[in-house]
Amino acid sequence: MQLLDKISPFQPQDPVDPEKFEGRKEVIETYLPYFNQASQGRPLHFFITGKRGMGKTSLASYFKDMAERKYKMVGVHIFNDGIHDIDSVIHQIVERLLNEIVKEKWSKKIIDGFKKHVKSVGFAGANLELNNDKETINHIKDNFAFVLEDIISKFEDKNGLLIIIDDINGLSDDTKFSNWYKSFADTLSTRFGGNIPLAMILAGYPEKLEKLHQHNPSFTRIFKHIEVEKLTDYEIREFFIKNFQISNIKIEKSALDIMVHFSSGLPNMMQEIGDGVFWINNNKTVNYRDALNGIIRAGNEIGFKYLKPDLDSSIRSDKYLAIFKKLGRDFFGQDLGKDYSFRKKDFISLLDTKEAKVFSDFLIKARDLKIIEFKGAKRSDHYAFTNNLYLIYFLIKILEQESEK
Repeated sequence: MQLLDKISPFQPQDPVDPEKFEGRKEVIETYLPYFNQASQGRPLHFFITGKRGMGKTSLASYFKDMAERKYKMVGVHIFNDGIHDIDSVIHQIVERLLNEIVKEKWSKKIIDGFKKHVKSVGFAGANLELNNDKETINHIKDNFAFVLEDIISKFEDKNGLLIIIDDINGLSDDTKFSNWYKSFADTLSTRFGGNIPLAMILAGYPEKLEKLHQHNPSFTRIFKHIEVEKLTDYEIREFFIKNFQISNIKIEKSALDIMVHFSSGLPNMMQEIGDGVFWINNNKTVNYRDALNGIIRAGNEIGFKYLKPDLDSSIRSDKYLAIFKKLGRDFFGQDLGKDYSFRKKDFISLLDTKEAKVFSDFLIKARDLKIIEFKGAKRSDHYAFTNNLYLIYFLIKILEQESEK
């Protein structure tokens, strides 16, 4: 196959298309039936948590696709990256909702309710833009449950509404969001008696959920909690086999084994490795050398996309990088699918004199940059990486050095 004719079946740069979604069978079988309940008029709230790169967005997108196709709900998925205020979230939700329904025959009676506040934009006026009118947004915010109920009641051939607020992290900084959302959920429950076909999905990091709980301990009781954990080796193996089969490419066992191993249960690493190997391979069989070079390519991509902004100049000295690589080597001797932790007193014995001398400073700077964190009690000598991608990256850099010898 000519390089210019190749089309990768992998999606390392985007949330996975629902039709290509693999794994999470137990999670899907457990929680998908609840969307049927929501479509029948019982409002439900879900919170998807997981570390960076675990596939929270892809799982939420899958639920949206199934809610739309199987239960005939209208799906709205907003991405909240960097937004810290409720008004902006409300603006996004309403604008996205209006654009989702604009092509429906019955949408006019809903859109007319906002006609003073929207304008047509884009090619041939195909999209709607909601004016950023503070008074209107405040009214919607203060009466959100009633506004949604009024909109949903005008759906003619749809069975309800699913709203996904993705990347809730920026909203966890103060008490306003948790208090507002709790009030919204209480209104749904008390004023509508569980008779509104609505499902809400929020997604964010575990520590952000904990912060929202600290702001309002009742907040977390609203939700059904979905913790997105690492994929199993079996799920990753099946993923590689199925996706390479799309391009009629076979994978030798030795190649598949190392690809699964370095994926280490992380969906984004799995996608990057699959994509890297796909572009390295120039025939219809992936061998061990293809897999090795593809993994190195994936490691460099992961470094540029996720890690190098965190690894700033204060922690990229030769001594610090040497410590990172030794941590990577230590990690390699363990199960890559499990979270790695280390004790200062144990690991320091693996360092040379110069590295040991700067190890305490290294730990402080790595903590400040949120690369590592205390495991268990604060001020202990037990540490864990906030994301195993750091270790995988340095492990792959070691692999790259050794492959060049």
